[in-house]
Amino acid sequence: MDRLITHLGLDTDQANLLHDRRGTTVYRIDDLALKITDGLMAGREGEILKLLGTEFYRDHGWDGDDHGPDGDRSWLLLRWIEGTTLWDALEPAHRSDSQATRSHALACTRDAAAALAELHAAGWAHGDLQPDHVLFERDRTHLIDLACAQHPTVTVPSYLHRGGLAHTTAPEIAAAILASKEHITATPQADIWSLGACLWWSWTRTPPITYAAPAAGRPGQLADIAALRRAPATTRPWPFPAFQEIIAACLAADPADRPTAEELATSLVPQSGHTTQHSPQRA
Repeated sequence: MDRLITHLGLDTDQANLLHDRRGTTVYRIDDLALKITDGLMAGREGEILKLLGTEFYRDHGWDGDDHGPDGDRSWLLLRWIEGTTLWDALEPAHRSDSQATRSHALACTRDAAAALAELHAAGWAHGDLQPDHVLFERDRTHLIDLACAQHPTVTVPSYLHRGGLAHTTAPEIAAAILASKEHITATPQADIWSLGACLWWSWTRTPPITYAAPAAGRPGQLADIAALRRAPATTRPWPFPAFQEIIAACLAADPADRPTAEELATSLVPQSGHTTQHSPQRA
């Protein structure tokens, strides 16, 4: 049991370890989630969520000799979200074609785009959008794991960003990573590619890029992404032209040709009587 749980005055009897790998540990403690990371990333995410006024944010801090961003570890405390990830939400659409699954897939797309539009309107790019980073909770849609988020003028603890998960990385970001060892700037346009990749991957259960040599690891994956080795349309489980057009627009090679998140959200007509709230909220 991590000593931070006791230090923060949380109930150790309620602590349930959910994740512990690659320097990140996550506990569920009653109606709270506690994330602990080596270095600054949990604290950095806390700074961003606090600035955004995000509803599920509770507290964050640093664990180390100086109790600042240069400390050994950082932590983030959140309200537990009883939500469904985009990956799980689109699983029925992967299994079968019906009017219900079509409507649900488009509604999920609309709500995810609307949540991303609010983040972009506040001046932030997510930087690491993945299917598990979109959570649908009753009438709310949440974007989580904002540790890599960037704003052009807001100061938060800095770090060397080298992109997020390869499967959802935009080609221009992949090319920039391969071309240098410098910090990579996250952009709203790259987030749109990532959203399209999340939708395709969650629907088809395959990434939008075909990797020539999977054994080549992340560098090989990034090279294939930068070269736009697109997965064939036949990997779709069944034809869904309206959904495929949305995904194709998001996955446009030229960032300027991609819709904005707001354009994407407003292009999808809400169901009668259905309204949603989105989080993070605009600052």
